[in-house]
Amino acid sequence: MSENRDFDFCPRCGALMQDGVCRSCGYSGRFGSVQQPTQNYGMGNSPKKKKTKGWVIILSILGAILLISALIAVTMNVSRLIFHAAQNTVGSSDYYDDYGDYYDDSEDYEPSEDDAYYKEIVDDINEDAAYTIDWLTESRWASAGDDTTGYYVTYPELRAKDADNGADYSTVNAAIKRAAEQYKDSYADFTDSVTTSGYVTYMDDEKISVVFQHRLPEGESTLPKLTALNFRLETGEQIAPSEMIAIDDELVMRFRAQDQTQNGGVDFVTNSTDEELLKLLSDPRESAYFYSKAGLEVGFNYESEEYGKGWVSVTLKERAL
Repeated sequence: MSENRDFDFCPRCGALMQDGVCRSCGYSGRFGSVQQPTQNYGMGNSPKKKKTKGWVIILSILGAILLISALIAVTMNVSRLIFHAAQNTVGSSDYYDDYGDYYDDSEDYEPSEDDAYYKEIVDDINEDAAYTIDWLTESRWASAGDDTTGYYVTYPELRAKDADNGADYSTVNAAIKRAAEQYKDSYADFTDSVTTSGYVTYMDDEKISVVFQHRLPEGESTLPKLTALNFRLETGEQIAPSEMIAIDDELVMRFRAQDQTQNGGVDFVTNSTDEELLKLLSDPRESAYFYSKAGLEVGFNYESEEYGKGWVSVTLKERAL
């Protein structure tokens, strides 16, 4: 019997081979041959496992980058929204100025005699007058947790600049206060908070015009209403609308024409009869007459099933007083 043992080193694991067979891993082959093993060992699959782990790591890194980017974008957007909301809250000076649909939305409007018409109800304080204006506020809020009703009002009060000049504005101030508080005892009957904002639209040493814009909640909507007061300061008496202008058919005609020019033609005005308009212009509870530098403002509150509820006014370019 002949025995011939050839020795070599295993090309797979480096162990000693005898007769072409590795004593360690079982690899079989002859002297440097590159014969593949007949069985699959765990090490034989290791390159594939390493490749899979690499892709998992890469995808994980990409996913983390995308997630961080998304969080940064969301954070920036939320910050912008918060900043924008803060700007609106802090910078909004005309919160109570949006009751009429027929005035320009301009925070910087300053009435002038050269204006074609009165553009917006704003304060027009005359610093040269013998009196000054103090602004007073009142508020009430329901105590029940589920009750959202409330009452908020601002109104002007006249005060003499010189306490020794003998001017007494108590009668005027009392009338202004009554007009401002006309919803004070009934605010709880509304579906939400009632607000009343007062404006001084004209003032000199002889007379003053005070206008109130009311916001009255009705279900899902809000009813805007207008109240105007005019006073002779020497006596404290209110100036009647009939003293400011003749309330007749000619006024109705002028009102219609100016409504087209100034407001573009309000549906209620366009579709009402002359008799209906004259009745509203004569109604002391619904009509509103007041002075401004632009002229005499003439208007009224209205309610209609077809044309809704609101108020409308026009500017007439003369003053009776």
